[in-house]
Amino acid sequence: MQQSCPRRLRPGAVIGAAVAVVTASSAFGIGATAAFADDVPTATPTATTGTTGTSVATTGDQPGGPAPDTTSAHPDETTTPPHAVGPDETVAPAGTAGPDETVTPAGTAGHVGVAKRDEPGTPGSSADPRASVPAATSPAGPAPAEQRAGLAFPVGTTAGAPLVLEVAAGDTVDRTFTATGGTDPVTYELRGTGGEPVVGDGSFDNDYALDGATGRLSGTARLATTYDFQVVATSGSERAVEYVRLTVRPGVPVGVTFSVSSTDGDGTWQVETDGTIWEQAAGRGRVRVVPEVPVTEGSPLVLAGLAVDAYGNRTTPGGDDDPYPRSTVTSTVASDRVVWSDAGSNSVSFTETGSRTLTVSEGGASTSFTVDVSAATESFGFTPGTESRFTAAAGEAFSAEFPVTGGGDDLRYELRSPDGSPYEGQDGLDVRIDPRTGSLTGSGTVAGTYHLRVVAAGGGVEAVLPVELTVTPAAFDHFDVSVRQADAGDTKDWWYVEGDTVEHVHGDPVGERVDAVPARQGDRMVVFTVAEDRFGNVLDHLVDRTLTSDVASDRFALDPLSGGTTVTFEHASRHVVTVGYEGGSQAIPFDVSPDAGASAGHDATGTLAYTGSDTSGPLGWALGLLAAGGGLLLHRLRRRRA
Repeated sequence: MQQSCPRRLRPGAVIGAAVAVVTASSAFGIGATAAFADDVPTATPTATTGTTGTSVATTGDQPGGPAPDTTSAHPDETTTPPHAVGPDETVAPAGTAGPDETVTPAGTAGHVGVAKRDEPGTPGSSADPRASVPAATSPAGPAPAEQRAGLAFPVGTTAGAPLVLEVAAGDTVDRTFTATGGTDPVTYELRGTGGEPVVGDGSFDNDYALDGATGRLSGTARLATTYDFQVVATSGSERAVEYVRLTVRPGVPVGVTFSVSSTDGDGTWQVETDGTIWEQAAGRGRVRVVPEVPVTEGSPLVLAGLAVDAYGNRTTPGGDDDPYPRSTVTSTVASDRVVWSDAGSNSVSFTETGSRTLTVSEGGASTSFTVDVSAATESFGFTPGTESRFTAAAGEAFSAEFPVTGGGDDLRYELRSPDGSPYEGQDGLDVRIDPRTGSLTGSGTVAGTYHLRVVAAGGGVEAVLPVELTVTPAAFDHFDVSVRQADAGDTKDWWYVEGDTVEHVHGDPVGERVDAVPARQGDRMVVFTVAEDRFGNVLDHLVDRTLTSDVASDRFALDPLSGGTTVTFEHASRHVVTVGYEGGSQAIPFDVSPDAGASAGHDATGTLAYTGSDTSGPLGWALGLLAAGGGLLLHRLRRRRA
């Protein structure tokens, strides 16, 4: 029935309606009648001050259906007994009043309820102070046809007592969840056990789907596991929850899947239930399908596996004490010997060459595969004395060979990283290996030492050889030049010279272009020079470079603190200092301005050729390389940003 007033006005409306009923009853001599909610069960007696009625409304999620609302009913929602009750009449409502109970007259205290007959000292008697407290009563007849029950599922479930469904892997799941009641069309959705939107680990959505309009859950069970979830029905503001536990058992076993490993090497294989043999490689997993497992005479194979159904679910129960059930292995060659290990595997030894079929049985299923036993030969490995260290200049091609002994027709090579994972390349090194011949070729552009592994595999075993490749700088190509003031403290001013370009940088790697390095008459400027090849690799033999100036009075000296070369300008003019090395040179322009405080007292040479005999020695040059390296890093960062 539609409500005609807001919820917050219902208590007042109920009281008003009750007063009107009592007044009319008094006027016409008709006994008071009791008002009931549409379908609320008998409640605990409660004290009131006016005509009392009970009502029900659904609010919030309830297991299996709605929860009662303690708010009073709207006047339009009340019902009356089939006949009026006079002041002196006694009634016994079904399931409520007994032979000793009577209806309190309407005029007594303005209440409608059931009370005991007057007995001194008993609750409900005129001598008891609580006699005026009424008790809630059940409806005296069926609810009106237009009233509807709250939204609910037919089976009342809770999180602790869910609806249990069981199927086997491969079975079709088809169940419709139907909630009744509610005022609006009902829609359905799936939720996890705690109300989260994902059921289980997300695999549920791969196999099952819920129709939001009909509540039909359908799909094919594949993963053997248990799912706890909720089916939530919604109708307007009402919600009902059905808690469900779906248990999927493994299906019928179709075979045994197991691993095979050689005790004499790193060869491993995986055998599927249909007998397909996958060869595996460390760090790469399955690499190819092979027709048989190769092994040498006297070398055992270790087999460990489990019976599974068509979906890969384990069909034999296990536990902490027995993770792998006992399996058996039989061979078509009687001399082959099988030993079971408590670790959960079978070890098979071979004393005769040739092909044979091994059959692994477990849990009522079995799978067969082929093993080819060859005669024992010399041990497989790289030929003694095989070179493993190589050196080449940047940009220079190199090659190497890696012969092996004991290799068969299935011999192949591959490269791996030092940790055994597949080799995916390194910056500055381009290298590859021919998988059939083992010829290693390539070149490098970044000077440094590189480590990798050459792996040869054959006959189910592997041989690993660590290889070291060293790339040295190529021939001199150009200078990287940086300049700063010698007596400027920790100033951040630097000038970088490359070709005909001079850039000034102050802290930020992105600088400004200038015509020349500014200086004042008498200043000492420190010049750092780094020789590089065409790939940007730094040459470490710098002792032969020379610095000259087109102004004869300029003085050069080694700076013992920084390791750079200082140049002092006596005259204010345009100066060009040139750095020379192995036929190459770099000009550094200076714009020297006049200054009255020009320094004096230095030996003027105009040319500096450093040959390594200066007393500042290696320490000064080491410091110079350190300072120049810092400047060079800043310079390269600036160039990359540009």
